[in-house]
Amino acid sequence: MQDQHFDEPVRVALGRSRNKIYKVERVAQAADILMNRWPVKTGGYHVAARKACLGVLEGLQEARYARAAFVNAAIEAVFWLNSTDRVERPPLSIASLFGVR
Repeated sequence: MQDQHFDEPVRVALGRSRNKIYKVERVAQAADILMNRWPVKTGGYHVAARKACLGVLEGLQEARYARAAFVNAAIEAVFWLNSTDRVERPPLSIASLFGVR
């Protein structure tokens, strides 16, 4: 397993009232949240983010792709808190890299 740090952390609010704030700094942490703590299990960005994180952990992808996919999943599910992030939401471009439509 090749865990890597994100260039910048991503903050997400989860839980029933979105009262649990996570500061996600590593790919393994993002993968754990996506697979075990994410309240919404559907959506193309969620699936793409899971695949991107696993790709990094297997040494097949760069952490920046996993971070972008994680941010897109958080935006899709309305859990994203980073107001300073410059990630724009392309029409499933990250998802399409991993065969998700």
